[in-house]
Amino acid sequence: MPSSMVHLMVAKVIEPSGSLDFYIGNVAPDTVKDREQKRVTHLRNVPDRESALRELALRLNGNDYLKGILLHLFVDWKWDTTLMTDFAQQEGEGWHAEYFSEISLMAAYAYHHISWSSDLWAKMETCDDYSFVPTEYLTKEAIKRRIAEQHKWSMENDIGPSVAFPPELVDKFVNGSANEFRKWYSALSIAPCIE
Repeated sequence: MPSSMVHLMVAKVIEPSGSLDFYIGNVAPDTVKDREQKRVTHLRNVPDRESALRELALRLNGNDYLKGILLHLFVDWKWDTTLMTDFAQQEGEGWHAEYFSEISLMAAYAYHHISWSSDLWAKMETCDDYSFVPTEYLTKEAIKRRIAEQHKWSMENDIGPSVAFPPELVDKFVNGSANEFRKWYSALSIAPCIE
């Protein structure tokens, strides 16, 4: 799991003029705080995440919010199996605290150094009418609260960049994940191709 900023960065590459529904869907899964519930909502409890993602993709029915959730889970899958795994192996036992510190540095730096960031967060925070679809453990109220909290924290913390996840590495991951998602999604042959 990277940060909401990484999710939005990938979403912006996939759909630069995407709907607020799509962007909100990209941050919604991180609303869940409980570790066991998060394992379920992020498909970490299944033996084959890619198959579970494929099943989710088949249920989108053109809903931008759900497509955002799908992209979020795809990006988490890629991050977890690359950058997070590399970091954990390098740091060894007890890596979590340092990891979350570096993620915070990365996210805050991105918020303050990407031109569209503040405006997009403000629009998501004030958006009350989007195509929310009830899913396990996610509520519209919790998503709204999470967006407001994350936006406030980001505005108040002009810190970073991360040493472990510097901007160049994050940009490489963002662009690579976007390309992988486009290919993966297009290969499903279930919907119009994503530009």
